[in-house]
Amino acid sequence: MLIKELPLVEYLTGLDFTLPPLGKFLVLSAVRREGVLLGAYLNEGGKQKVVGLLALGFRKGANIEYLFVQDQFRRQGVGAALVAGAAAMARHKEASVLRARALMGDSFGAAFARILEQAGFEVCDRANLIRVPLDARSKETWEEFMRRRGSRICKRLRDDGYWVVSFAEAGGDVLQRFQEDWKLHFPTHLDPNTFLNNREHRAVLDYSFIALKGQEHAAYSLVTTIDDSTLSFQHLAASFKYQGLGAFLLPIVAFAEKATAEGRFKVFSAMIYERNERMNRLVEKFLRPFATAVTEQRFYLLHL
Repeated sequence: MLIKELPLVEYLTGLDFTLPPLGKFLVLSAVRREGVLLGAYLNEGGKQKVVGLLALGFRKGANIEYLFVQDQFRRQGVGAALVAGAAAMARHKEASVLRARALMGDSFGAAFARILEQAGFEVCDRANLIRVPLDARSKETWEEFMRRRGSRICKRLRDDGYWVVSFAEAGGDVLQRFQEDWKLHFPTHLDPNTFLNNREHRAVLDYSFIALKGQEHAAYSLVTTIDDSTLSFQHLAASFKYQGLGAFLLPIVAFAEKATAEGRFKVFSAMIYERNERMNRLVEKFLRPFATAVTEQRFYLLHL
């Protein structure tokens, strides 16, 4: 078996297999962000045939973005060889660490995790990936929650002077003050501009909301899409001043009501880090009844 760089033109025109939609997105995203593709080549009838590939990104450190091996060549060391090739290339580019992540919800994710651990990667973080279908059942469950509890909470907040507006409908003055406020009054590791200016994870502005009390920004949610079918919650944050007062609920309610009423998107997902205890408590309270899948995601690190 030979592991070597896979030219983009060969990936686009010369493969005997087709990647799933998410795989295609991750591969092209890695290439756009200064990454490379590695191919696993086997000799077949005197010709080199690609039986697996790995996307390796380098924009913010070295990251294994995606790994794929054809079904008939799995459990034959192809994945392990590609991971070893990625580590060698990362060392060649003088990276100090190589990162990867594995979704544990299916057999391939578990197999990828075993490959990483056998190669010396260590788990450095964990998160839960929550998927919620935007269907009739979710709509009924949400309406029941609002009747039982949500409407009462929202009324109290509105009576206290809170209001909510989407990023799409907010005026220029609201958005300008938001850009100033998030740097001073919100968790600084959550930079909304990461997604407001992202060409791949595109912000869906009419499904992203800002909650204000009077003219002060109290909370916001930011959702994105990569395929115009699935929404991903990227940020849900409350201003330090308004944490613990329920302001975060207003963007969630505005999002849920719009998403269930319009039927424009089929699914939304959110990733919650294990260490984020407060958000995990909120998920248990508000999102768990709607979820059809909660999948563990492991983040791995290899020191080079």
